[in-house]
This record gives sequence, structure tokens and C-alpha cells, in this order.
Amino acid sequence: MEQTKKGLSGIKIFWIVFGSILGLLFIWLILTVNSEIKAENKLIAMRDHIIDTEEVDMNITSKGEYAKIEKVMKEYYQEYLTYYDQVNENNYIAIYNMLTPEFLAYKKEDLEKLLKGLNSYQELFNQGIDGMINLLDEDLIEHKFIDANIDYYYLDFYKELMILESDQDTLATWREYKQENDEKMPYIKSMIEILAYNLEEWYIEDETLYINDNTLLEEYNTYYHLTFDDVSRDELIESNFI
Repeated sequence: MEQTKKGLSGIKIFWIVFGSILGLLFIWLILTVNSEIKAENKLIAMRDHIIDTEEVDMNITSKGEYAKIEKVMKEYYQEYLTYYDQVNENNYIAIYNMLTPEFLAYKKEDLEKLLKGLNSYQELFNQGIDGMINLLDEDLIEHKFIDANIDYYYLDFYKELMILESDQDTLATWREYKQENDEKMPYIKSMIEILAYNLEEWYIEDETLYINDNTLLEEYNTYYHLTFDDVSRDELIESNFI
């Protein structure tokens, strides 16, 4: 009888210990999941902030594997935004916006230099837009994950973080914009040529360009409308010309 009691007591102790271990494991699991959710939400918020502000703070504040993911994400968007700025600084609208009244009034001799530099602007634009197109490739995004030696457990979250639903639309937009820039840069060149090779036929007054020769004026306006009639004002066409 005493032997049986000891056996029952041992079984009870076993279940108490086993239950305690299960309870601790359950608590650990809850804490781990909660910690991962917080870390993932933090990175998603960082990504959204970068997209909204177009600014990247390269200070890494996450821990463990999430720190690796944060670093890859921030380096990725920093590279993307560098290309984005390169596109905006060298597209056909940026070139036109160089032709401010001040530039035309006091730096007429620089128009030919601007003409000679148009190929360089085109090359820089293409480098930038090709860079953005390349970065939207899903295979490249996954290679960045592999190169960073991130645990494969985090691959699904990484892809959710880095590959946006809008990426395919963005990719199509950049490809169309590359074609648009190729088509319109020659019109910008023709407008600059009219001004550069006919310095005596135009002048600036009240921050407005006036062209004396009606044939040149018609040509200039034709190229202007070919370039900008389908461009919205919020794309920063800044000059106040005809």
C-alpha cells in the first residue's frame, strides 16, 4: 500500500513538473510571437515612412535577424531614392527648367554648352531609371536577402516587407517614362537650338521670353506644345515662357 502511494506521488510530481514546463513553454512562445510581431510592425512602419517622406535614416535600431533585414531594407531604399533623384535632375522637364529668365537674360553664351551636355543628361537619366527598374526585380530583391545571410525563417516576412503590390504598376510607369523622355528630349534640344543659334531674335522682359521672328516663334511654340501639352503642372514646369 505504501509502495502504491509512493508511485502515485511520483506520478503527481511528474505531471506537475510536466505541466509547469508546458506552461513556461507556452509563456515563452507568447512572448516570442509578441516580440516578433512588434519587430515586424516596426519595420513595416519604417518602410512606410521612407516611402512617404523619401528619406532614409541609416541608423539600425532592430535586433538580431531583424537588424539584418532593416539594414537591407534601408540600403535598398537609399539606392532607389538615389536613382530617383538622378532621374528627376536629368529628365527633359529638369533641362527645360534650367532655362529660367535669369539664365536666358545673363547667360546666353551658356546655351551652346547646355546643348553639348544634353547627351550626358540623357545618359544620367537612363542610368537612374534603369537602376530603379532593376531594383524592382523580385529576383534581385531575394538575392539581397541571401547575400545578407538572413535566416530563411524570415524570408516570407522579408518579401512582404520589400515587394509591394504596387511594384508592377511602378515598373510599367518607369518603362513608359523612359520612352517618354527619349521622345521629348529632342524637342527640348530643338527649343534650345532656336535660342542658341538666334541670339539676336529674342529677349527677356518681365521674366517672359519674346521671340521677334514669327517663324522661329512658331517653331518654338510647336516644340513646346509637343513637349508639355500632356504634362500636368504639378510636374514642375517652372519657366514663364511662351
